[in-house]
Amino acid sequence: MESVNANTLTEVTSVPTNKKLIFTDPDTNEGGIITVDNIVKQILAYQFKTAFGNTSITSNFNLLNHNIPRTTPKDITTYYNDGSLWKRLNGTDGYSLFEDIFVGDYFKMSRPISAKNANSDYQATGSQYVTIAGIDSLSGNGDNISMQYHHLVMVPGQGYGGTQHFGRSRMNPSNTTEGGYVGSEMNTTVLGEVTTTGSTADGATINQQLYAEFGSHLKTTRELLTNSINATGNNRFGTANGCSNNWAWTSVQAVLMSEIEVYGSIAWSSSGYDTGNANFQLPLFRNSKGAINNRSAWYWLKDVTSASHFCFCGSNGHASCGVASNADGCVRPRFVIAA
Repeated sequence: MESVNANTLTEVTSVPTNKKLIFTDPDTNEGGIITVDNIVKQILAYQFKTAFGNTSITSNFNLLNHNIPRTTPKDITTYYNDGSLWKRLNGTDGYSLFEDIFVGDYFKMSRPISAKNANSDYQATGSQYVTIAGIDSLSGNGDNISMQYHHLVMVPGQGYGGTQHFGRSRMNPSNTTEGGYVGSEMNTTVLGEVTTTGSTADGATINQQLYAEFGSHLKTTRELLTNSINATGNNRFGTANGCSNNWAWTSVQAVLMSEIEVYGSIAWSSSGYDTGNANFQLPLFRNSKGAINNRSAWYWLKDVTSASHFCFCGSNGHASCGVASNADGCVRPRFVIAA
């Protein structure tokens, strides 16, 4: 190969894709040639590995793409009923990874899920449809269990509309947030403890009803949840009438969402303890205000507002809060399913 004086070469701002570059190792005096395309691939692979861990570029592009909803969400009940949903989710048995499933898509369960309301005047039938709020959105979540598997984060609803709740219930029997979210009646009795026993009986918890529907596809997650309050602490009311002041990692199945998961920011949340690990806006809500609330009902969030109030998402689309004993509030938890 004829030698070239580098000082005589013209400076350029881009390299044509059909050209090759020469490289040398100054320590060994060894070298070679590489195409621009292969350099770009190597750089992208390094950047994705740094950002997302040891997974392929294709896998991560799929993840980013499928977390953007279609213009019109699709009813994928057929995939749920024929069992291909799990194969599509994992890219197995001839299906590509996440094949034809996107955030915002929804399917019909075998029956509605409805919370038991202690005030029968407010008893309501919940949604029979659930919507994908995020694909692999809780990867890396938790303190002592792995979420490094393909999963769907689900919420009640039918795409951007439908019934966006699992019935109505209060947060507590009285107007107190003592014990934080962990100690609330909503968490302990309405949603219920983690279960591996399904039930559709009257009074069954949300978790029992979900397990009756999904069986072992219903996954347990670890969440950093409030477990106490300072009844005279300062809050976003600008007064000293209470705020959350501690948290603990807790195993859950269904869990109410945080303000950040819904709105992308805090509004009435009383302290950083309320957010915990729920510090990421779910893709469904990032892309659709109608998915946050289609003006049909208001629903509780897990964040403490004061010694007597919890946060909620208003039926007219605003962020608000209400006294804990209000039995008219709807129950809209998130939960995780996987193969």
